[in-house]
Order: sequence, then structure tokens, then C-alpha cells
Amino acid sequence: MGLFDFLKSDNNKPSIDLTDFKFLSDDHTRIENGRPTNANNKGAWRGIRVKTSDNSTFYVTMYNMNENHPVWGDNIQMAEKRMKLVAEQNDKIILRGFGTDAMGASFADYGLTLHKSNSNVNKVTLHMHDRNIDIAYEKAENKKQSETLNQFSDFDNFKNFTHKWNTSMPMQEKMQIAMQSDALNNKGAHAYNDDDYQNAIKYFEQALTLMPNNDDALKNLKLCYSEIGNQTKLNEVVKRLNYLS
Repeated sequence: MGLFDFLKSDNNKPSIDLTDFKFLSDDHTRIENGRPTNANNKGAWRGIRVKTSDNSTFYVTMYNMNENHPVWGDNIQMAEKRMKLVAEQNDKIILRGFGTDAMGASFADYGLTLHKSNSNVNKVTLHMHDRNIDIAYEKAENKKQSETLNQFSDFDNFKNFTHKWNTSMPMQEKMQIAMQSDALNNKGAHAYNDDDYQNAIKYFEQALTLMPNNDDALKNLKLCYSEIGNQTKLNEVVKRLNYLS
């Protein structure tokens, strides 16, 4: 567990909208122990995506825009990491991981810096703190690749996870993920029974972040969105349930 596991965000809204932020790069530099390597990575297309619903917790994913993952068969190069906003300066926004994944690995080993100029992000740096490695991604402009990045959706991530779950994920890993996801789902169920729909939705969504194909959490989330009349979110949940069935 790292120092930043205990770090609390001040809940200040970042100056750049990170609700569903996407950054496209066609060149990057790997920096090990403060020294850049000489590798030529021009043409290595990467997509970095940051999502948040509350400007308190941010979810960071990286995509390989050139090819599919050799094992999982999808475009996800770095699985989703949960992060907090730890600092913002005139020229950058700094995120740092917190908590652990389903296998107990600390998200605090990762961080992300968005380098900005005139309210635009012109470079993104991924930090792997435990290995003292930074990877600086330069901004690219390519209409076709941008369209491909924009096509990656939460439903795509859900389908990729479900495929991995059904075909290649080890049973021990599945059991650990399912236990943690079910625990959050149960908390959501208690909140729902108390008519606390806001917290119920929060817990069900956390359960689905761990295990996107948790059908119990999906069914419960469907009830919540039906209760509050959020038809858009309801349709998204129904789409996932239909896919599973």
C-alpha cells in the first residue's frame, strides 16, 4: 500500500472537463530513472481515456490504436486505473492512483499528468512510480484515428471484459473479483431498501467497475434508474443485460 492510498482529493473541479476525456498520441518517449531512452516510437498510436462522474474519482484507461492485445484480443493496453486529483497548476493536472484492484495490486503505483496550454492538453505523461518509469505521450492530430478512439465506449469495455471472463480469466481471479463485486452489490441493496437511491447507484456502479458482467448489480441498477426516471442510463443497463442473456 502506498502513501497516496490515503490521499484525499479536495473535490475541486479540474479546469478541463474530464467527464469523458480522450487524448490521441502517435509518438511517445519512455523515461527510465530520469533518462529518456533512444527508441523511436513515431507511429505508435495510443489512446488515453479519462472518465469521471463526480470530479472526485477518475478512471484512466489506455488503448493501443495499432493492434489488438496479443492475449485478450482487445485494444486495451492498460486496464482501467482508479485515480484522484492531487494537484493542479497553471500548466498541468496531476492524478494519482488510490486503492487496489481485484488482485490486491495498488493503483498508487500509477499516476497521470495532463500537460496543458491555453486550456488545451498537448501532452500526457503516464507515471509508473513503483518502477520509476514515465512515458510521455505527444498529441497527434488524425481524423481517422480520432474517430476510432471515440468509438471505444463503456459497452465495448463491458463486452471485452465479458469475453475475457468467459474464455481466459483464471478461476481464482474470477472468484476474487466476484466476491468483492458482490460485497459492493450487497451494500447497494441495503441502500436501495432504505430508498437511498443515490448511494445505491454509487455502490452498484462500483460493483460493476470491478465486474462489469455482474448481472445482479446490473438488475439492481436497472431498478434504481427506473425509480428515478433516468431513461438514458436505464437503456444502457438493459443493453448490457440483453447482451448477457
